[in-house]
Amino acid sequence: MVSLHLFGDYFTSQSLAVTPWLPVLNSGREPFLFSIYFGVPLLAIALFGFMSGGLSRWTLFWTCVVSACGLILAALTIGTWWSVVGMSIAAAGFYGTKGPFWSMPTMFLTGAAAASGIAWINSLGNLGGFFGPSLVGWAKTLTGSYSGGLYALAACAVASALISLFWLRIPKAVMARAEPGAVPAE
Repeated sequence: MVSLHLFGDYFTSQSLAVTPWLPVLNSGREPFLFSIYFGVPLLAIALFGFMSGGLSRWTLFWTCVVSACGLILAALTIGTWWSVVGMSIAAAGFYGTKGPFWSMPTMFLTGAAAASGIAWINSLGNLGGFFGPSLVGWAKTLTGSYSGGLYALAACAVASALISLFWLRIPKAVMARAEPGAVPAE
């Protein structure tokens, strides 16, 4: 389920699905608007990271909902200043997800299992990173507007939110078993 969540999350990921299309979505805007788009997530990373202390599932759910709402706002107002606001809200959700999400695998995996589990999760997430930009292009071709692509990405964010809410079970952190002859790190 963690892998499936990341696949959906990377499908909608700002750096993989939205950034290649950002100049087209915000054509005719001042370049400084891109700094707003990338500046808002800095606050979101700190805020959602602070909020996630033990409630990672709920934090993941809300970050995905924030992403979906931002994408829908951007799709509804494409070509206006509000689309920049929507994309900034979506980026806050995209980046806000990263800290709480990547803290989860080590809660139930240790040692070599943690390394291979994280590699598996990342591999599936990268598939989402491939399909995300393609999805925007396909939806634009199908609907004739980039709004269709943003709606499709919003649907993926909603799917990730539902996976987080209903299917992710985050256990208490697993204590690493001491191996014979192991020396604790200081």
